[in-house]
Amino acid sequence: MRLRPVLYATGLMTAALGAAMMPPALLDYLDDASDWRIFALLGFLAMVSGGVLSLATYQKDERVRVHEAFVLTVTVWGALTLVGAGPFLGYGMSLTDAFFESMSGLTTTGATVITGLDNLPRGVLLWRAILQWIGGIGIIVTAIAILPMLKVGGMQLFQMESSDASGKFLPRVSEIASQTGLVYVGLTALCAALYRVAGMGDFDALAHAFTTVSAGGFSTTDESFGAFVSGGADMVAIVFMMLAGLPFGLMVLALRGNLTAFLRDPQPRVFFFIAISAATLMTLYISRAAPELIGPEGPIRAATFNVVSILTGTGYGTTNFGAWGPFASALFLVLMFLGGCAGSAACGMKTFRIHITFLALQAYARGMARPNRVAPVRYAGRIVRRETMQSIMLFMFLYLASFAVLASALAMMRDIDAVTAISAAAASISNVGPGLGEMVGPTGTYQDFPVLAKWLCAFAMLLGRLELIAAFVILSPRFWRG
Repeated sequence: MRLRPVLYATGLMTAALGAAMMPPALLDYLDDASDWRIFALLGFLAMVSGGVLSLATYQKDERVRVHEAFVLTVTVWGALTLVGAGPFLGYGMSLTDAFFESMSGLTTTGATVITGLDNLPRGVLLWRAILQWIGGIGIIVTAIAILPMLKVGGMQLFQMESSDASGKFLPRVSEIASQTGLVYVGLTALCAALYRVAGMGDFDALAHAFTTVSAGGFSTTDESFGAFVSGGADMVAIVFMMLAGLPFGLMVLALRGNLTAFLRDPQPRVFFFIAISAATLMTLYISRAAPELIGPEGPIRAATFNVVSILTGTGYGTTNFGAWGPFASALFLVLMFLGGCAGSAACGMKTFRIHITFLALQAYARGMARPNRVAPVRYAGRIVRRETMQSIMLFMFLYLASFAVLASALAMMRDIDAVTAISAAAASISNVGPGLGEMVGPTGTYQDFPVLAKWLCAFAMLLGRLELIAAFVILSPRFWRG
């Protein structure tokens, strides 16, 4: 296996992340905060080292094979997490906490170990938002360009006609990144402008736009979105969190005038159905079971905001929804697993896998009733091939098995109760962020987790973002012997 293309891509992304440290450095400099030197120094070192690495390994018309693409995907995310942890280390955090916060940012999980956000320098707050914004576009490009080629978890259903697994892989990724990046930047700018209209300050509007469009959920205040409900910013967030959960590839086609592809794909319809159904159920429930816990926004806005936030994996909160009662907690736990559409910034199992699994169960039931009947599974008007079905079922098994192992491991640790362990495991592997209970709920943090628990959750975040199989494949000894 050749390491040249892997090192080249890693160098480019390291240099880009170093450049992204300069805005926080400038902001802290203008605020007369001493942390600007940390950002400036680490950013310069990252740009130089990344630039040198990419120049040393550059080769024109480099071709990346599937074997190398698996390594590239995992290596880039791991390397960027280490680089992104640098400013947190410089701020005085431990290696464990810095790595956890960086991983949570780049995977757009939104879990945090930081308390006292209102007292942090704005440069650190901006860096957290930038990590999630960069991670969001990285996730979208990975889902559109890389995972279909690797045939991970049924993602081959969304392989583009122009894709060629043996062709010029890196240039193709750059082309897709430029197309989706324009939509991503446009949505971010529009979201920030509407947040400003809704009463947020300039800095809060920009930082929250970064973490909304990326479905990340890092906020600039300990109150999360509860601090901005009075101006109606929560309604703006609902719209853009839903957009973050839709396929960006289809958005690009729709903006080019091709609405047929968007309407033909069942993912958006299933996604909206789940969101509307869950929000309606939650509204009816909290209106009767917990009316005293609803804020000034009313039950419809409170239920819709928090349901959409958890479903898309954004992880914002306007109130402590963990106190709404057992039904609310159970529904939120289910929503953590479901997630958004493939090719979006959202998390979870993805709606297409849930949909196809349901269709497969229907086909199996029909086959049991009439054994001689051929009942193929059709998705978006096409027959789902056996290979794709196997890939989806393997993903579902690994997803649930990884969740069970992580939840069991957390429950074995001191001071972590069963609800906290289960919800933290689900929130980590689904890249949601907040869990249930006092420790990791909407009003808590992961600060009091044992060191081992933080490392396990950070690893689960990476597994979830790489659709599990990509990470498990490179851990196989046979992969390295092949």
